[in-house]
Amino acid sequence: MSRKHLALSLPAVLLLAGCGGGDGIGDSSALEGLDVHMTEEGAPEVVVKDAIETEERSSLVLDAGDGAEVEGDHLIEFSQASVDPSSGSVQQENFSSGAPGMLYLPELKAGDEFSYKSLTETGLKVGGEIALYVPAEAQSGGQQQMMQQPADQLSVLRVEDTLPDHASGEEVEQSGDLPAVESTEGEAPELVEAPGEDAEVPESTQSEVLIQGDGEEIADDQVMLARYTGWTWSDGEVFDSSWPGVTASSEEESEGGSGDDSGGESPSASAAEDSEEETPQRPYQFTWDTSITGWEEALTGKHVGDRVLMVVPAAEAYPEDSEHEMAGEDLIFVVDLVAAVPQEDLQQGQQGQQGQQGQQGQ
Repeated sequence: MSRKHLALSLPAVLLLAGCGGGDGIGDSSALEGLDVHMTEEGAPEVVVKDAIETEERSSLVLDAGDGAEVEGDHLIEFSQASVDPSSGSVQQENFSSGAPGMLYLPELKAGDEFSYKSLTETGLKVGGEIALYVPAEAQSGGQQQMMQQPADQLSVLRVEDTLPDHASGEEVEQSGDLPAVESTEGEAPELVEAPGEDAEVPESTQSEVLIQGDGEEIADDQVMLARYTGWTWSDGEVFDSSWPGVTASSEEESEGGSGDDSGGESPSASAAEDSEEETPQRPYQFTWDTSITGWEEALTGKHVGDRVLMVVPAAEAYPEDSEHEMAGEDLIFVVDLVAAVPQEDLQQGQQGQQGQQGQQGQ
């Protein structure tokens, strides 16, 4: 099982802007003097044979790779090294740890057109490596404005894997035992009809797979990424969703949507926080500790890539005596399992990401 860090914030070295094309962006020829190879330990070594002389934000594909193409609406797993552009000294890297970070490309596009194009419009594939260079003169905004003497920045990045932000696999015919759902891979599911208040609700959570993925099995010590939509059993109203463009019925009445404003646990506690205007909505990140009982029962043992339909009675969602706004409601969910990673790896990845950003900000 591969080790992945769900480090979905943008790496500091990638906060750029620009345009271009071909096998690089900007003044790619200025980076042709770089020589990158890996040690026996898997760490990168960088030789700067010719001084980098350009005032443009620039990138150059060092190795195109031979795996799947990088698609602009996917997540990517990546290894990265921060390099002193004058000496080639590697300041920070996660190549040798075997624990790549993870980046949501639509979010990168919204904040960093240059890096997005460097990764998606240069023919880069899984296994490919690219150098990205930011001269001090081109740095501006935010953290850079507080720096008295910004330094040139050089990064070498390798795409370790790419995966869609939704369930992907073989569609499975619905059994008819649970409420019918319109389900198409890559699209937000839709509930066909609400069972209604008079319909008998299962005493415990019931689930079935709508799309069978081929990824790793979900374990109880992992952090998961998911797309989901939740409906009320009684009237079929959407009360929460992490799908772009799907709006909860109560959103206009409550700033937090159905997020966990009351302090009770919620399957979507962070979804509302990520739905800022013009910011692509990343998949929702959760653990069993932050989810309802029904989710754990339905999703344990499922696989990355699965789309799971579940009916969760109120007792295994938000019981009558809870303070959540869905208290006492029987619920229906469809959850796309996008990715999973051990919690220990996530904590280490977050610490490493913070250290790398601190190094680049000096």
